[in-house]
Order: sequence, then C-alpha cells, then structure tokens
Amino acid sequence: MDYQTPGVYIREVDSGPKPIASVATSIPGFLGLFDFKPSEDAVAIAGSDGARQISGKVIPQLVDKEGKVVGDGSEATSALTTAFRFQKSQVKDVKRYLELHGAARSGAKAPKFEPGGKGKVKISWEEASAEVADVIMDVKGKVVTENDQLVEELLNQLHDSFQLQTANPKTASDVLEVYGYSFSGAEGSAMRSEYSIPPMGITNKAEFARWLQSFFAQYLLETQPIEDLVGSSYDDPDEAADAVFEALGTDDALKKQFQQFLSQPSVFNFVASVNGFYDNGGGKCYVYLMGTSNIEGSIRENQADKLGLYAFDDCDDMAIMAAPGLSDSQQKEMLEHCEVRKDRFAILDGPIVSDGNMNIPSSEKGYGAMYVPWFKAAKPSWFVGDQDHIDVSGPNRRKLIKCEKNEVYVPPSGHIAGIMARVDGERGVHKAPANEIAMGITGLSQTINRLEQAQYNDRGINVVREFKDRGIRVWGARTLATKSDPSWKYINVRRLFIMVEQSIMVGSQWAVFEPNDTTLWKKLNRDVRAFLMRVWRSGALFGDTPEEAFYVKCDSETNPRYLIDAGQVNVQVGICPVKPAEFVVFSIGQWDGGGLIDEV
Repeated sequence: MDYQTPGVYIREVDSGPKPIASVATSIPGFLGLFDFKPSEDAVAIAGSDGARQISGKVIPQLVDKEGKVVGDGSEATSALTTAFRFQKSQVKDVKRYLELHGAARSGAKAPKFEPGGKGKVKISWEEASAEVADVIMDVKGKVVTENDQLVEELLNQLHDSFQLQTANPKTASDVLEVYGYSFSGAEGSAMRSEYSIPPMGITNKAEFARWLQSFFAQYLLETQPIEDLVGSSYDDPDEAADAVFEALGTDDALKKQFQQFLSQPSVFNFVASVNGFYDNGGGKCYVYLMGTSNIEGSIRENQADKLGLYAFDDCDDMAIMAAPGLSDSQQKEMLEHCEVRKDRFAILDGPIVSDGNMNIPSSEKGYGAMYVPWFKAAKPSWFVGDQDHIDVSGPNRRKLIKCEKNEVYVPPSGHIAGIMARVDGERGVHKAPANEIAMGITGLSQTINRLEQAQYNDRGINVVREFKDRGIRVWGARTLATKSDPSWKYINVRRLFIMVEQSIMVGSQWAVFEPNDTTLWKKLNRDVRAFLMRVWRSGALFGDTPEEAFYVKCDSETNPRYLIDAGQVNVQVGICPVKPAEFVVFSIGQWDGGGLIDEV
C-alpha cells in the first residue's frame, strides 16, 4: 500500500485460526431395518484356487446358471472381472490369457511354451514369437512373479507381439482360470441383497413424515414397475418418484402398502423412536433404513458399500447412536462401533421386561448406556399391525404390564436421545440426563421399585420409573463401564470427554503442517486453554479456579527431539469433570432443642 498522501488508511489482515468451538453433542443417528426380499435378477458365480473361495454376481443376460456365457463375450469378461474385482496385474496363467483372446486350447494352432535364450521362456503362436524372462513366467505359461508392474509389462508385450482378439470366453471358467481360479458353480441370486439410501438429516416430525413417504416411494420404484404403481410411464426418474410420492397420499392400495410397511415390527420401532426423540425436545437427527433379508443378521455390513453402521461414516456431527428395538447382538455391534470411533455414544434398549441379572454387553470406557423398561405410547392411526411377536416367557412373564387397546410398546432409546438433546440445550452436556420426565408416553411395560433398582444400578443399567405426582422419570445415569472401570461410570462424564476431545481435534486442524517449534506450542497452549476456560465457566469442570479444573502442557518437556523428528506435537490436557449427585445423603440425629445462638 502506498502511504504517500497523509490520511487514514484501512488494511485488511487475516484473522488467523478461529478459536476452538464446541462440537454438537445431541445429534443422534437412528438405524432401522425392514424386511427386504430381493428378486432373483443375477447369477452368483463361485470359484476357488484350492485355498480361497471367491464369488461374484453377474446378470443372467451374460452368464447363465450353468456358468455358460450367453451374451456378448467382451461384456461378460468385463462383468466377471468387475464382479470378482480382478486387476490386470493379477493374471496368473498366460496360456489361458491367450486362449481368452483367440488362441486355440490344443492342436497345431495352440500357443507353444518352451525354453528360449538364457533365462528366457519362448512363446510361439502362429507365425509370431516372444521371449519372456523366466523370473516372470515359467515354461508352462504360469506367472511366477508378484511384481504388478512386471505382469502389466508382460501383458503389453503379448499384445504387441501377437494379434490378440477381443476377449470371447465360452464359460465363466475361461475367465476365472486366467486369474488362477477354477470354476466351482453358479446359482440364481440377487444383484443386490440389501436396499438402502444414505442417511438423511431431518429437524422435525413433519420433515420425518415426508422423508418416510419419499423413502417408500423410491423403494416402490426400485422394486415394482412404474405402470403398476401409477398407471403411467415416465422417462424422467425424478418425475416418476414425484408421481409415486403423490399417489401415496391419494391411492388407497398404495396407502395400505405404506401402512403395512410402517407397521413391520422393526420399522415401527424405528418410526416410534424418532417421533419419541422429537416429543422429548430433539432437534436435528439422521435417519437411515436398510432393507435386508435377515432382520436378525449383522448390521456391520460392508464398509466399502456404506451399509449398516458404516452408512453413518460421513455424518461427522453425529454424537449419539440408536438402533431401536434391534436384537442384543445388533446393539452390541453398535456399541462396538462407537467404541472404535470414539466420537459417538450408544443408547441401548434393554428387554421389555427384565431383572437385574440379565445379560448385558460391557464397554470398558463407557461408550454406551442401557435403559429399561420399554415404554407404552398411544397407538398411531397408521398402525395396522400387531405386537404379537412380543411374547415374554419364564419368570419375568408376570411382570409385563399389558397394553390397552389404544396403546403400543415402544423401545426407550429414541425418547432417551430426545431427553439428552433437551438437557444438552438447557443445561449442557455435563448435566446427567436423569431425573428428567419422559414425554410422549402413557406408561411403562414394567414397574421397577426402589429396592429392585439396586440390582440394576450396580451393573450400570438405567431404570425409568414412575413416581407419584412427579411423572415418569429417567432414574439412572450410568454407563456400561460401571463394573469394568468406575472412572467412566457416568454418562455425562463420557459424553463431556467426547465433546472436549472432538472439539479440540476439529478446532486444531489449522496446526497440521505448521513449523513444529515453540511458536506453534504456545499457540496450541493458548487455544486449548481458552476453550477449556469456556468449558469451566459453563459449569462442566470441577474446581473453584481454572488451575483446579484443568491443565494444558505443550512445551519442550512434552515434545522431546525424537517426537519432533517423527513429525509429532504432543499436547497434554487434563480435565476434572463434574459428576452427578447420584446419592444425596442427609445425616440426621436427635437434638435437644434450644437456641442456635447464645444470647448475651
């Protein structure tokens, strides 16, 4: 800037890194399942190399159930290599590769493999020949190197030396053998065994209702011809989806299909839980439904395909997870998922009726909590199913409180997530989500009294109880680490640490690749201390002074030379969290009476 003329000048400067801000703590992800019966629209091909079994799916228009190629040979080859995820560098049999591209399998026109010059193998076919180093291929035409680049160079040499035709296999085996596998069999299958769309962020009940309708409309389009749904055809997929969406509100037959879908036990638990989240003060949440032929199966699915639990991988602001009403094993998988990620807290549904001796999963560092019993809620107008699948047997059978005609059972996890969101907004994540009224319910599936709760509390199981004149309240704040590590036994402590850890991680990204010197250490020290000061002032940390509540250390002592050489910055942070007054104890004794102050 030219300062030649006297006057006042304005110069804009970079404000630098933003202060560390608290991440969201109350956004849950709800995972639900529904029964999906995929149509047989594929052929599953199986192969083996003697030690490993592989399988892949192709459409029946290319390969039939006997493994014969019935469509275009080049397309069939491409489909098979894609289905098995074969790479060019994985070719194991050069003889079979040449046969795939036009060479005869036997006779005078078949390629010949014989010793060539020193350290070479000679390939002769028709009037052309080529020599390949014997460290790449042996005299039987088998690839013997593990070097991907050398294999690719070999294939390029074959195409340069011989006039190779477009791949034209007669069977799936012709392709598998090129990659060192033999054909094991083929059978009818489904091209897609699951149905899902990515999780959607929603903010209220009305938006959730529209999402459900839109999800089902899209599902119908994927599984039924558009003409059967609305009586017309559409070239534009968006227009087709809009037409089905509108028809769900006017066509009685489609309305009935939609109601039957929503009334599936697993879908109903999902829908009722999300609505319970909003009944109790929830804001934003992510919703995800996956169709599967095995409702009781794993919810881990395939990380590469972003199915099941992995569907939420990109929901970075999600801090809570719930799989309403799913099986014990599925909820355990959800808990383990949260333990691995360390940025989410799992809410688990206990049995509809129980006792303190039931089997529960453990979480050594307290990344989840379990709640009992289930709730009773008003039956929705759209519910056309029944809950006959809820059948309690054994000694707990008599504990079940029957629903009235206008009531249904719902798992507690959705309502609890809403209570957590409500408490976070009103008080902060450091306040235990307990002694809070559960809204949007009419009763409980089981009555648990004060003496009975002692068994649950000792094992880290949170009880919801009904109190005279005080309503139905959450009466527990324990994690599943109560037995394994008491330092993590309170929900608010674990969730506070998740918030602090994630906030510092996100807010310190600016430091990556900065010069690792005392200037950087001072900046990190300053930023983290400023953030923790705000946390302390909010009442989340125990101590009358900042020095009593937390410490931050980033200096030459925490960063010796070997860490600097390794490209690391080590910042030590310690915080003293507040813990809930779980047991309020008054010491009461007899008093003789008299004045508290001596009169003079």
